[in-house]
Amino acid sequence: MNNQLAVATISLGWHECHTLESKLEAIKQSGIQGIELCDYDLTRYASHHRLDRKKAAELIGELCKDLKLTVVAYASFEKFEGQLKPLNERLEKAQEWCDIAARLGMDMIQVSSNTDPEANGDEAVIVSDLRSLAELGQCHEPPIRFAYEALAFGVHVADWEESLRIVKLVDQKNFGLCLDTYHVLGRLWADPSSHSGKRPGGDAAMRDTLQRFRDLCPPERIFYIQLSDGEFANPPILPGHVAYDRDTELLFSWCLYGRIFPLEREYGAYLPMEDILRTWLVESGWTGWVSMEVFHHSMREETAGPTSWTVRAVLSWDRVQKMLEA
Repeated sequence: MNNQLAVATISLGWHECHTLESKLEAIKQSGIQGIELCDYDLTRYASHHRLDRKKAAELIGELCKDLKLTVVAYASFEKFEGQLKPLNERLEKAQEWCDIAARLGMDMIQVSSNTDPEANGDEAVIVSDLRSLAELGQCHEPPIRFAYEALAFGVHVADWEESLRIVKLVDQKNFGLCLDTYHVLGRLWADPSSHSGKRPGGDAAMRDTLQRFRDLCPPERIFYIQLSDGEFANPPILPGHVAYDRDTELLFSWCLYGRIFPLEREYGAYLPMEDILRTWLVESGWTGWVSMEVFHHSMREETAGPTSWTVRAVLSWDRVQKMLEA
């Protein structure tokens, strides 16, 4: 395997003492080559140092350069396509993100599919908005690329096949896919509200979608891939569970409560990772960046800090490689 490993900064701790500087140092010491810089961490860094966001981006870019870390992506640009707010206002925000990406010394922004229930679901509107975003990115030198991720709880685009269709319709070289194992397995296979943790028909659904991936998804459309597993919910996430919220989509609640690194069986990982990883990372011949992106309720604890999470990320990646090379 020729993929290089990155990790999302949001996945290395949420306590106030888990500073971006400590996260970057832990990444460097772990041997991980790249980072997925999350806007949450950039905003905290700017606030802590009393800087505007663009100046903060410059300093973060310099710090990453000194540590020889590649900033793979800046994440996550949210609630853009189909929003009722005028397009020119949304593009102003996008311009700020493009400027920040440039100052970071990188060229890719992750765009997540819209989760706003009031967003316009007309496909023509979605495609037109995202094409305008891509065209904005082309005004930069080098052009800013956008990696479109289908969230499992997106209101109009919720799986990789829908996101690939949108990418093809946008039809711009700087607009491609971000694929995430959690959002595919969570939507098609898992059910954290059931005692089995599994959705009826999940195995067949996964076989079918992976075959369609082999048939339909050109590797050049993939900009980067995110990896995460799911923690088995015992008891299931039902009323009374700390993660349950009747006003929040179940997969979103689980997403922030129990996403862990691939194959961490000792922490309750149970999703069927092998087939999807083999299809995406081996059979496709795709050789781009892989980013570990996890969210877990324990990240709020001071002791669950950057070093412990980077150690776990490296061990997980070693397991993935050994599994796929077996």
